[in-house]
Amino acid sequence: MLQFYKPNPKNSGSACSFSYSKKDKAVWVNFVKQATWNDQTKTGTFKSSGPDKKANSKFNITEVAGVVRAIEQNSEFGNFHGNKERNTTFKFCPYLRDGKQVGYSFSLNQNDSQANVKKSFIIGFTFEEGRMLKEYALAAMRNYFDAVIDESNYGGNGQNTKSNEEKVENTAPSTNNNQGGNVGDIPW
Repeated sequence: MLQFYKPNPKNSGSACSFSYSKKDKAVWVNFVKQATWNDQTKTGTFKSSGPDKKANSKFNITEVAGVVRAIEQNSEFGNFHGNKERNTTFKFCPYLRDGKQVGYSFSLNQNDSQANVKKSFIIGFTFEEGRMLKEYALAAMRNYFDAVIDESNYGGNGQNTKSNEEKVENTAPSTNNNQGGNVGDIPW
């Protein structure tokens, strides 16, 4: 798990964690709002009391790759997740202060219709923290692809059940698509 804590004197900070789930083949992102600020010690605490104080979202491997691309190309990546109970939007982008980039910004907004709660979180990352996040995301992607390769080679149970030719043949699109083309002509 990769964790970031960003308290501030305004008591508006956030904590954010990223954790790869082998079972889900995804990265879970969790946010918690700052609960308190101690002016003497210049420290804050984070608690998840109340439905509006915490949020989580599952990022699939393509979204993880999008965050890596945003860091590598110093660009923006965002997406939307939605179902009957909850809508989530997120954005990862360069963070600018006084016209100069000082790192990256990551925001997540959720509208939970069951709890009738709207949540909004934002956290900033320094360039060094962005590098840490990139390396964590790349490690998660390696874990994902190792598992996918293992499953495709061994059917997920450690025993090779079909040859690679049989697997490709059984999963290849049909050439009877009434569009007159060969399998090699499939548009990607």
